[in-house]
Amino acid sequence: MNGMKAIRTMLHAAAVLSVAASTAAWSRSLDAQVLKDFGGTYMVDCQNMKSVKATVFADALVFLDGDKRIASNSIETGFSYFHPNPSPKGFLVTLINTGPGGAEMLWHVFQDSSGKYMVFVQGDPKSEAAIGKAVANKKLRRCDGGSATKASSATPPASPQRNFALHELSAPGILMDRKARTAYYKALGPLRGEPWLANLDGPSPENKLLTVAGIPYLLASACKNHDCFENNTVLLYSAAQGVVYGKVYQRGRSTLVGAPSPVVARELERLWREEFRKNR
Repeated sequence: MNGMKAIRTMLHAAAVLSVAASTAAWSRSLDAQVLKDFGGTYMVDCQNMKSVKATVFADALVFLDGDKRIASNSIETGFSYFHPNPSPKGFLVTLINTGPGGAEMLWHVFQDSSGKYMVFVQGDPKSEAAIGKAVANKKLRRCDGGSATKASSATPPASPQRNFALHELSAPGILMDRKARTAYYKALGPLRGEPWLANLDGPSPENKLLTVAGIPYLLASACKNHDCFENNTVLLYSAAQGVVYGKVYQRGRSTLVGAPSPVVARELERLWREEFRKNR
């Protein structure tokens, strides 16, 4: 049983790392409310200023352990890390960070009767090597109870980063573009209540550009973690029209979203079969 549990843990980590890696070069940060809820300094021992610490800023997480200092260049949240399994007691969020060399550093935030604390998630060899064994299975308590609004002088100057085009990202990139996100959620309608569709946090290939009936579209596809065959979707986004059309497949039931024309609907079916039923 312990072996199976370890395998499940590794699969969950791989899924989140996959999403994070696909958007690693995109500038990510926490909004004001999330920063208020989870920002601030976390330490193994809040009474010892030399203790291992991690500080959550709006646009970075800085880890300090003696002379070791690691600053991420982006940070975002993942609220469905354990989905579809129940989350552990007290789980609040996963903080996903991209560090030096592209290492993904994941931290789970929990809350118990003593307050909030973070736990480093092992999984990426690069991040394990960078963070070290000093924090393995240890709780870093939130010491200041407050938030940090900017990384400012606490982090090194960030290298200029360009905004990546949607076709250079995977499906979650749609949620990073305000216009695309609005069109997508409008098309989903009631299906937005499905976490894997709302977050697009499952496996997803790089988006593509194509033309359907003379109109340029962005093609994106994604599926539910650990259940790709039975829960998946293909999407066509037209920036010019500000619309998203898609096919959502859920355990034998297909739903067209965004009211596509017959021509687009046929293309969605073809694209879906190409992506999710190619070898069947």
